[in-house]
Amino acid sequence: MADNSLFPRRSDIFKGSTLDIRDSLARVSLDTLYQVTFSFGKSREWLRGDEPGKNRTQGTDFKRKMSLLCTQAEIPGTSFTTDLAVGHHQGIQESFPNLRNFPPLNLTFYCDADMVILEVLERWMSYINPIMTRKRDYSAYSRFNYPEDYKEILHVTKFERDSFSEKKGSYQSSLAHYEFVNVWPTDLTSMRVAYGEPNVLQCSVQFAYDRFFSSFDGLEGQAPINTPTGIVNSNDAVEGGYTFSKKNLKTTGQLVRADNAQYGNTFPAGAF
Repeated sequence: MADNSLFPRRSDIFKGSTLDIRDSLARVSLDTLYQVTFSFGKSREWLRGDEPGKNRTQGTDFKRKMSLLCTQAEIPGTSFTTDLAVGHHQGIQESFPNLRNFPPLNLTFYCDADMVILEVLERWMSYINPIMTRKRDYSAYSRFNYPEDYKEILHVTKFERDSFSEKKGSYQSSLAHYEFVNVWPTDLTSMRVAYGEPNVLQCSVQFAYDRFFSSFDGLEGQAPINTPTGIVNSNDAVEGGYTFSKKNLKTTGQLVRADNAQYGNTFPAGAF
């Protein structure tokens, strides 16, 4: 006889009025409310210290301008590559995950009249694979730079209209944060220009990344920025090959004093 105890009971089926669930149905997320934050910490390296000036970025920096002109972004998906196991249980075929895949991230920008967006993307990609000799020589060749020098961090934040409500006692929707680790551009699509009815020029870029992390608790803090030395934000310090945060220097110090004495690592006076 079949065991029906695990199936929904008749009492579990919703049979009430739509008025009872009106508040839940009305709270849907809108796809026009988001922000992309370019938490670049190595841009001075791949821009070679020559960032676009304030006149071209209208008094802000190029990362803020890129954020404002990012007209399309994506909330990431993910998938598993699976293996089949046959015969572990007689007559049963099972599947198990063996690798998690992260699809590319696609962003679309409005191109500004100062061409800051295009310049930054072009120089980033040119740094990844630069020409090593005079560019117009027939004997010119290219080499790839080290990934540690050009891979960056990027954030996508999804919010709602009431997420920043300042009205006392009002409900605030949570923020959804996505952090993309080791981002780099893989494909800058061509942009068609033509005579006729004018349109805003748009460029689409595909980014590869190693993984992403998500948070839905609405907690805010300083966005981590990766740097060539591995420091993730200004409150971290590197000494003797170690990375320490000011928040955990006290507890960390208890664990590494012996190691410090043994290997001769030096730390700031009074750090522990």
